[in-house]
Amino acid sequence: MRVLDEGLKAVALAVRATAGAVFVGTNPGELRCVAAFGPGAKQLLDRGVPPSSVLMKRTLTRGATHFVSGDLDIDPQFSAESKGSTKHVLLSPLWDGNKALGVLQLVNPQSPNRFSEHDARVVEGLSRTIATSFIQTSSLKRQKGLAAHDPLTGLRNVRELNRGLTKAVGAARRAERDMALMFVDVDHLKRVNSKLGHAAGSEALKRTGRALDEAAAGVGEVFRFGGDEFVVVQKQASKESACALANHLRSHVAASTAGPMRSGGELPKITVSIGVATLHGLRHLNGQPARDLKSRLMTTADRALFRAKSAGRNRVVLATARDDRG
Repeated sequence: MRVLDEGLKAVALAVRATAGAVFVGTNPGELRCVAAFGPGAKQLLDRGVPPSSVLMKRTLTRGATHFVSGDLDIDPQFSAESKGSTKHVLLSPLWDGNKALGVLQLVNPQSPNRFSEHDARVVEGLSRTIATSFIQTSSLKRQKGLAAHDPLTGLRNVRELNRGLTKAVGAARRAERDMALMFVDVDHLKRVNSKLGHAAGSEALKRTGRALDEAAAGVGEVFRFGGDEFVVVQKQASKESACALANHLRSHVAASTAGPMRSGGELPKITVSIGVATLHGLRHLNGQPARDLKSRLMTTADRALFRAKSAGRNRVVLATARDDRG
């Protein structure tokens, strides 16, 4: 993680350390090396776990910056095959309030060749800055992840669909291959809401999303479009393979959604209607930018979905050229 790499190098420069590492985890058994520099850094990152669980445990237990010098029975930085050896080590816990986030480790200062009390105070202050930056960066990543996903189903949302679909269409055009888009609609969701309550309707959407994601794994990408609709994108497809996937999605939803609910009661079997459109099934492609083809693909699949619902639901309908009209 970049924030930890930069923080580690800044601290090392401040106390003249020739090697160092950052370990992230809440207890000694969970600590993993996520940043390192100096001799032995590659081995330490590859190995992942800290060489000295004893020193790590001592640091987390004390909750304070401290250093160790002299003959070290336990090597806190270098592996046996490394050319370096540890003579002096300074360790500082990374804290989030009263909870440990990890340990900052610095090794073998340049002249003078031992860490001082002043070095310990400097590292203690900088370790708090590193911990704060790490917390803020992790929080930002979580927020970005939430912004990209539907909170009910956990699937990627319509914003992510719009962001990625134009690229997928452009890539398919450049590679001269076909792709497919499927609009999936949950059948009779309003009946579930009216008979069993909105909690049951939400449960039906969650189970449907999970079933679609399971059935499409490795073949298609599933998005929550909104309301009772989902979208599945198959980046490499033919009409035959797209219809086969759509029917697999339909049958898996029907087979895996019924059952008891935590809130009480029984969720009935949920079925879906699916409209399928393929890129090569559109009437003409030449000269059309990817964003326009994306819009046509979605509109065509939506019209096929409407025909599936009109024909009785719980079925798959493949779009024809007539569905790709202005």
